[in-house]
Amino acid sequence: MLSTENNQLNGASSMKKRAIYYFIILTSLLLSHLSSAESCNSLNQVKWLLGKWQSQQEKLTITEQWQQVSSKSIEGEGKTFKQNKLVSSETLRLVEMSGEVFYLAKVQHNAVPIGFKLVTCSITHAIFENVQHDFPKRISYQLLDNNELNVSVSDGKNKEFVLNFNKTNSFE
Repeated sequence: MLSTENNQLNGASSMKKRAIYYFIILTSLLLSHLSSAESCNSLNQVKWLLGKWQSQQEKLTITEQWQQVSSKSIEGEGKTFKQNKLVSSETLRLVEMSGEVFYLAKVQHNAVPIGFKLVTCSITHAIFENVQHDFPKRISYQLLDNNELNVSVSDGKNKEFVLNFNKTNSFE
């Protein structure tokens, strides 16, 4: 009887060791996958932004268009129209360099482009920051589904505006 109890204990101990072993292997694989998924050092993490996007904001129509021009560069253009008349435009660029991704915006009232570093990314979200800039300090793109995109432009605190874009084949 004692030998039966010992065999049962040894069997239970062996099962626990195997369960711990498999748990460690699965956890390692999961952590490895998550760390590579969160790597924000490549334009591959923001390719979901490619295409034409349009937003209606009261009397304004705002458009953004993004296209890949090389493996290290995506070019964009943002335009704002009021009653079909162009009121502002900006040249945008996403650039991969030195293992990092940067968002460059050249607006009419700034003499030089303003750079923002990609600090957070996923398959549907990208946050670019430049805490030294007056406004904005943060530009956040959130893909809601393949045809909807929210863009939040903020100072990282309480000043913010949000644009809701829909994907389009052409601009109206």
